[in-house]
Amino acid sequence: MNKLIVFVLSLCIVSCQNKRTAEQLRRVSQPLVENEGKKIIFPDDSDQLKFFSTESARIQSIAANYSAPASVAVSIVQSSERSGRNTVLFDDADLNAAYTQFLQHIININQYKVNLVRVKDLAQHGAATGKEVLDAETQLANEEAAITEQEGRLKLAGLDPAKLRDPKSRDAWLICEIPESQIAQIKTGTQCTVTVTAFGDEKFKAVVDGIGAEVDKVTRMIKVRVILVNSANRYQVGMFANVSFLLNEGNTISVPISATVNVQSKDYVFVKTSKTTFERREILAGQQFDSRAVVLHGLRENEEVVSKGAMQMKGLSFGY
Repeated sequence: MNKLIVFVLSLCIVSCQNKRTAEQLRRVSQPLVENEGKKIIFPDDSDQLKFFSTESARIQSIAANYSAPASVAVSIVQSSERSGRNTVLFDDADLNAAYTQFLQHIININQYKVNLVRVKDLAQHGAATGKEVLDAETQLANEEAAITEQEGRLKLAGLDPAKLRDPKSRDAWLICEIPESQIAQIKTGTQCTVTVTAFGDEKFKAVVDGIGAEVDKVTRMIKVRVILVNSANRYQVGMFANVSFLLNEGNTISVPISATVNVQSKDYVFVKTSKTTFERREILAGQQFDSRAVVLHGLRENEEVVSKGAMQMKGLSFGY
């Protein structure tokens, strides 16, 4: 009799253990990934669902300050040698060399233009040959081609060669870098605030004077040139600074930055479509303001997006 009781108890214990094991296996079972990762379905009672949090996409007006590190790249000071003229100082020796060559090319081009006019006039009166005219034209063309290299180097540094030819006002030119995603709101004439490390928390009003000619292929940043009046020669080349822009985005859909993931230069969010189902959605992301990202296309108001656990969703969806 005792053996029978022990046997029955053993069966009960094994049965309970099997039930717990089955329950545990069901709770840790992997979600089902369908449609090439675009749809993720969790088991109905999966504990994994507790890990993820969602937030509604909402329409709102967003405004925030965007700060970018900068430095004084150019300082225009009064020349001690040329009365009434200004001298341009650079924080980079290579840019200074490019600028010097640029000015020399301008002088040469003006001389070659005068020479070409003279040779053509002589040719009309039989005092010069066609070859001499051709040589004068070639000389001018070569010099005009040569100056484009120096212009390009100055432009790629965020500078304006035309304004450097004969600068009239004594200013400091600051260069900062802005992400490609933010640049649409920054234009020539945009007001900004500058703090210079050498002067602590003192704030200076400045204005955007120009946008760079290139997007960096690696960082996706664009150089922006900011002008500070420097009549007292207070700002020296090489000084570090910080430029702050007030960026505004009208009523638009936004989500937490933590909800977005980027794969091969495309942005995605994961939309909760039911209690256990999530859909990968490609979006067109706009500017980022503080902790939120603007969504220009791909999402509707009040749709629930994964705000905590988006990177884990990315791993399930893309397999890495």
